[in-house]
Amino acid sequence: MHTIKKLIFALIAFTVLGLAPAAPALADSDADIAHRKTVMKAVGGTMKGLAMIVKKQAPAKNADALSHAMFQLSKVVPDLFPEGSDFGETGAKEEIWSKPAEFKAAVVAYQRAARHLSTVVHSGDMGAFAKAFGAMGKTCGGCHKPFRVKKK
Repeated sequence: MHTIKKLIFALIAFTVLGLAPAAPALADSDADIAHRKTVMKAVGGTMKGLAMIVKKQAPAKNADALSHAMFQLSKVVPDLFPEGSDFGETGAKEEIWSKPAEFKAAVVAYQRAARHLSTVVHSGDMGAFAKAFGAMGKTCGGCHKPFRVKKK
């Protein structure tokens, strides 16, 4: 009987200890999703700020800072969807992970457009800026449509 108690204790201990490393992994996964959502909200907020400038609802002097912010945010986006992060409460579609080449191409298009917008703003030509902003907006839609669950 004493051996059975030791065996049960050992099994419980191994089970508890075996789950201990999984707990931080789950917490990291939750943190990864929270980070992803936060960064994407920053992208959306920056996009709205830029749109207000294009519509002349906000000062054009802010275009440089917001364009630069968008370009910098575009550098973060590829790291937000690592392999194996296709779970949890998120608006990301499974296609991000099942079609990685297509997703990467969409992100690269967004990055190029964000870089171009950041460059064009220095010309001072608000017409060219508006055109570059429109092109960047299309890259956002080019990613949202195939890779993001439609918002209700």
